[in-house]
Amino acid sequence: MSSYVRYIEKTREYYLSEGYDKPYQWAHFEDVPFTPLKKPLSACRVTLISTSEISIKDSAHVEDETQMGNVGGSYTIASDLPAKRLYSPSRSFDQGATTLEDVDTFFPTTRLHEALAAGRIGGLTRHFHGVFNAYSQRRTRERDAPAVLARCLEDGTDVAVMVPVCPVCHQTISLVARHLEANGIPTVVLATARDIVEHVGLARVVHTDFPLGNPCGEPHQPEQQRAILEMGFKLLEHAFSPRTTVQTPFRWSEGDAWKERVFTQAQPWKSGEVEQDWLRRKEHYRKLKAEGKV
Repeated sequence: MSSYVRYIEKTREYYLSEGYDKPYQWAHFEDVPFTPLKKPLSACRVTLISTSEISIKDSAHVEDETQMGNVGGSYTIASDLPAKRLYSPSRSFDQGATTLEDVDTFFPTTRLHEALAAGRIGGLTRHFHGVFNAYSQRRTRERDAPAVLARCLEDGTDVAVMVPVCPVCHQTISLVARHLEANGIPTVVLATARDIVEHVGLARVVHTDFPLGNPCGEPHQPEQQRAILEMGFKLLEHAFSPRTTVQTPFRWSEGDAWKERVFTQAQPWKSGEVEQDWLRRKEHYRKLKAEGKV
């Protein structure tokens, strides 16, 4: 099996090749907060937190100027919404290798409801949560992470399952996870960019060596998705110290060629309409920063 993708190196090399002379400084901490599970998982109320821009079909998808454009923000949706009513408008995934058509590959609501029905977990919170990724680490730490914590406490959350999608999403979800752990809520992050989450410093990580966008399993592979979530549950139950990473055994069904293409000139991370939207958001971010809003 080939080594997993080092996204910190890949993104640095890619953006240097695109003319950006200053590499992004990823968040890094030596200390890692860790909250042990306080009671059996079968008695715990679980929430789901994702950076997938999860949205409800047939509902307006509104861009608030302080919540999108790479400046963060958070929101909630009802946890009892079935996957068939949800979708992601995100374009920040490995579009050369996969899709976001199966919601449970990045927002495992169906799998969590199955776990509840089987008695594996004690309950689900009334709401699940979305966090928009932000280049500003301070904004995530000082605004978004506390907002998510407040919502989790209001819902009586015992445990958080957390799922990032894009590279910066992995940093965003890590910063939120650290805040939850520091305030008494155990977390497990299901990730595809292992180097980023480990660089930030987390309590518990389940890494699956899949393209960005599918940290919970391949599309339309429910047994695999259940297995990955179960590895997360076991890590919650058995990890006794921070920086505990479990590697899942799964290999991408179409092989490892996607690893060589991601973040290369042969397969640009963003191109065409997607690139133009990204540039618009970056300019929007610069404007808000100049105005002191981020």
